[in-house]
Amino acid sequence: MADYQQWEESLVAPIIRQAQQKLMSPRKFHALCQQVIKSTGQKKLYFYPPPSELLDVTNGITIKELRQFFDKLANYVSSTSSEGHRVTLYLKRVRLRLGRVNKTVVLVKKTRVCQHSPKSVVEVKPSREKLEVNPKGLYSKAMLYQDLPSQDLPTQPAPIHPEMLSIGGMKVEVEIAGAGMVGRVARLRINGKDLAFKAFFDPDFVWQHGPWAEIPIGIRLKYAQVTKNCAEFLFASQDWMVSEWIYPDTNPQFRNNGITYEQFAAQEGLTQLNSLNIYNYNSYNIRLDPGGIQKEYWGRRCHDFFRGIVFYFRKVQREGLKSLTPYLSKRMITYLLRRLIVLISPWKID
Repeated sequence: MADYQQWEESLVAPIIRQAQQKLMSPRKFHALCQQVIKSTGQKKLYFYPPPSELLDVTNGITIKELRQFFDKLANYVSSTSSEGHRVTLYLKRVRLRLGRVNKTVVLVKKTRVCQHSPKSVVEVKPSREKLEVNPKGLYSKAMLYQDLPSQDLPTQPAPIHPEMLSIGGMKVEVEIAGAGMVGRVARLRINGKDLAFKAFFDPDFVWQHGPWAEIPIGIRLKYAQVTKNCAEFLFASQDWMVSEWIYPDTNPQFRNNGITYEQFAAQEGLTQLNSLNIYNYNSYNIRLDPGGIQKEYWGRRCHDFFRGIVFYFRKVQREGLKSLTPYLSKRMITYLLRRLIVLISPWKID
């Protein structure tokens, strides 16, 4: 499995090296990744490995299992709209005999906080997610079982026996923090470390926001140590990204390492940060994500505007007109009007 992981890392190593040296446009980054996908047959690419403190070898959760879990978690987070919703998951890799075949699977047990209960009782609802592994160590199939009350568990032989749900595992706490234009963010706590997990709504669309823009931006800023007033990029895949979690009281004055984005942007000729979107900053003006950062060029604002129209058109096609409801609030309308004034003004702001 270690050999397979090294091979998987080597696929994107040339792309990462390019992204480290110079800010790569979303189109170029997407094109390079598609070349790798077509030439190797890999459907998923991963950028940077998760740090060792997020792994749990005792429960069988290595880099491979954690990445596959995040692939599934992205679907869950992007479809969970209740801000503040909390769930605790326990992951464990076990070897089961299914019929005549021995298989290695990752079991996921879910516990949810009953937010409507005055005592905040923790309610355990069996939820089973199985990631099957073939003898070569390659994930070949994924099955997701819906939540079922314990008395309604199937009486027929099941792929995973109900008693297996009571086992311990690596604890992963998930809390939905909020959603923006291109994705929803959850706060994860793994092995005592808080992380910002962003699941993208339309990961296939290539523009100045979304994974094809934010991943190369994150790689470039990380390499240049632009971490004084920006959350640090950690690792990602094509439809999710993990970054440093910035607390409301995190103060850049006490972040000794790195330089500010403003210093770096002046050196590289990059766009200024959008200070109008106050929800993308903490109370000390630390930027929470790098969306929208790009090179300044003539006609950029017009290009960004029309790509934004296409993005929302795709959103309506995919989800219907009701998907635009969050953008019709008084707060959002005020922001969009201010944003329009900035776009037609001579100021340089992203």
